[in-house]
Amino acid sequence: MFTRRGGWLIFAGIIMISVGFALAGYLSINVMFDSFGFNPQPNDTYVAPGTSQGFGVMDFLHFYMDRAGTLIWFFIIGGVMLIFSVLLGLPFYRLGSNPKSIEIKRRVSKPKAFAGDYVYIEVTVRNKSVNQLPAIEIYDAIPEVFDLVLGENFIVTQLNPRQTISYGYVVRIPIRGLFEIGPTKVIIRDRMGFYATEGKIRSKTEILVYPSYEDIKKLEMVGKKRQLGLLFGVHRTKLKGMGTEFWGIRKYQTGDAFKFIDWKAFSRSGKMMVREFESEENIRLIILIDSSASMGAGLPRNTKLEYAIRSAVLLIHLGFEKRDLVGLCVYGDKVKNWVDITSTRTRLFQFLEVLAHTKPEGESDLEKAIEYVLQRVKRSAYLVILTDLESHPERVVQAIRRARARKHNITLLSPFGPWFEIVSQQLSPLEQMIGFAMVEKQLGERQNMFKMLRRYDAVSISVGPDDFLPTVMAQFNRMQRQG
Repeated sequence: MFTRRGGWLIFAGIIMISVGFALAGYLSINVMFDSFGFNPQPNDTYVAPGTSQGFGVMDFLHFYMDRAGTLIWFFIIGGVMLIFSVLLGLPFYRLGSNPKSIEIKRRVSKPKAFAGDYVYIEVTVRNKSVNQLPAIEIYDAIPEVFDLVLGENFIVTQLNPRQTISYGYVVRIPIRGLFEIGPTKVIIRDRMGFYATEGKIRSKTEILVYPSYEDIKKLEMVGKKRQLGLLFGVHRTKLKGMGTEFWGIRKYQTGDAFKFIDWKAFSRSGKMMVREFESEENIRLIILIDSSASMGAGLPRNTKLEYAIRSAVLLIHLGFEKRDLVGLCVYGDKVKNWVDITSTRTRLFQFLEVLAHTKPEGESDLEKAIEYVLQRVKRSAYLVILTDLESHPERVVQAIRRARARKHNITLLSPFGPWFEIVSQQLSPLEQMIGFAMVEKQLGERQNMFKMLRRYDAVSISVGPDDFLPTVMAQFNRMQRQG
């Protein structure tokens, strides 16, 4: 309630009153001793020959207290005046300093943004009461991960009755997720700075941040259609059907459409021949992301899960560019989110929204995720699994075996923990040696698992921060060529 200034004034007043009562007590004791003849007077003290009598502190006290306690009343009245100077204005301050009389409205330029985007936030403050607020402080709470790049998220001002003011600031959001701006802290002070009332206005604004789109922008700079086709290869299955590329000629069979009869071949051979074309078929791509707690390990803003999500966004974009059927499964100890397979690019934001809400928590159970996918995808597809393989290795092998039994193609890209968590520049030579030994041991165990997975024709690759995205693009290229 009281500010430091008001508190110091009250403290000074209490000290002055205490000193006054202490002097009054001293005077009472002095009078009592004097009445019994035990109190020597200052004038009765012995003065050595050749010296003059000084005027000490006790003489000063006796001088003033002999005059009706002037010094005592000075301290008592002065202390009371200091205390009352603070306390008398308190009721009037309380009447006009209610934080509930403040209305806060917040507007953001982008309620949905991509990681790395800049967002402008405008805060409007309105004084709903009829009282003037001579000094008010407004603090808008923002998440710690936000970077404040322009302006300030607080303001110190005064508000007249019914007055409205606005201020704004710009933040950069470096990572994906669902964030809340608010609540807003309000501090109201009086004109003299004696009192302060603090309150919180629980006005919150949500911002949904999609995964970074920078990787896709880099691809779009290279170009679309023809350039992407040259870069990644045009995928086309070797199936005969109603395509555009010529496949060959065969004999006419009952039921064949007359428009496909090759009349030139008929004129040469006298037999009815039919032209056949190569049929283009889009591949089915299912992305499975492990969102267990272990995937949250890594350097800040560059965890294994963040790289897996960036890779998923890249795969989804490439799939839509090729008009492939793309699906998404986010799992932990159970399936957390599922986006059914689609080739409609307009549903891209449905994928991005699921990825934006993904958090690393719980354990990993790939077997449950594969079972969930197999119930919904009946035809053979390419399953791209992004997992760190740090829990239940036997369930991983069992899940891969079940997926291969259904004719699905498996590509397992596994972020290797030490490559994400260890920064060699920050380690001593001894720590680096120990770290390398641990890495070699874990890589050996991982290679043994990969050998088991190769029995089922599953492609398994360990990846780090530097080669995660290039490996994803290379595997997508391989899937396209296989068709």
